[in-house]
Amino acid sequence: MARIAVLADPNSNPDHGELVEITPGLVEESARLAGSLKLPCVSSDSDSDFDFLLRLTGAGLQFVMNRPGSPGPVWVDFENPTLDYRIRNRVSKQAITRAVGVKPGLFPVVLDATAGLGKDAYLLATTGCQVKMLERDPIIFALLEDGMNRARESQDDKVREAVSRMSVLHTSLSVFAPAAKGVDVVYLDPMFPERSKSAQVKKDMYVLQQYFATTALSSARERDNEARLLRDALAVARRRVVVKRPARAGDLAGQVPSFRLAGKSSRFDVYVTG
Repeated sequence: MARIAVLADPNSNPDHGELVEITPGLVEESARLAGSLKLPCVSSDSDSDFDFLLRLTGAGLQFVMNRPGSPGPVWVDFENPTLDYRIRNRVSKQAITRAVGVKPGLFPVVLDATAGLGKDAYLLATTGCQVKMLERDPIIFALLEDGMNRARESQDDKVREAVSRMSVLHTSLSVFAPAAKGVDVVYLDPMFPERSKSAQVKKDMYVLQQYFATTALSSARERDNEARLLRDALAVARRRVVVKRPARAGDLAGQVPSFRLAGKSSRFDVYVTG
């Protein structure tokens, strides 16, 4: 299991190369965060015993891999220039929006059941979709909730408008499914243990892969989880289930989709339900 702590000193520098903005009250807020997550709250003098650190700064809540040579901090930022470029670059024509079924005047209600850092959910919200996110991991949920709160205070009207169409719950699809209503599309991007190594993995993905690898499941258990995830999604979605997969990955739980749409480095498998 990963050893994780909340860093109580917002002026510390666990990634050795980034200045951290000081904001009054961050130390006290860090202690409250540690209490809510049931994690130790440590100073920079005693953080070496931990694999990962949560660091609350004026720029937001950051997740840091605590080892020499690690990439910089990961956090949820819906104003990131790369994400903004994706939105401006004909978002309505991208594979993800076509897979979900967004059309002029048609904006499906989407349940993103494996929300992660919320980038795909945000992209869909910018098109006009209502997006409910589920995230079962408490650390990732804390990052996502922090990013949502900051986006609601954004100076950018378009960011605030998109986030107003989003909500997030700390739960899993298996728990949520029995009470789910009015969901047109269930969107899945399963974050199971890494199957292959690649020098091209992005920083956010790499850090999350390393984090989830500490709770790696056996192959048999992983297949069971995949099968249940897809089964629950198919039971909830009124129109379709969309599964994001690496371009060369096998079908989720071995189930062949109704059709596929290819992206640059990934594909979207679509299971039509109605």
